[in-house]
Amino acid sequence: MAYRKKTLRQMSPTARKVARLTGELESIARRLKNLTPDLQRLDLDSASLSHANSGLTLSDADAWGLQSALLHGLQDGYLKENQEWAEAIIKRIDRFREK
Repeated sequence: MAYRKKTLRQMSPTARKVARLTGELESIARRLKNLTPDLQRLDLDSASLSHANSGLTLSDADAWGLQSALLHGLQDGYLKENQEWAEAIIKRIDRFREK
């Protein structure tokens, strides 16, 4: 929790420095916590794409992960130039999962 200016002014210089460092540490921890969902999604996307590039047969879970990665790529806009390809792959995955 951040300290008020009045509270900081009443502290000794050493305590003030420690209080500021504590606030900075809490801020960094909060930002890292907010990055966790993005990192989880990127891990899934990376694993799915590595399976797709390896040419191995896909399990149902792998197919779901790859499909999810492609859908995220389309929604986030980083597959704009490959939109037709991504949509075709998604259709192929749907056919694979129906079997």
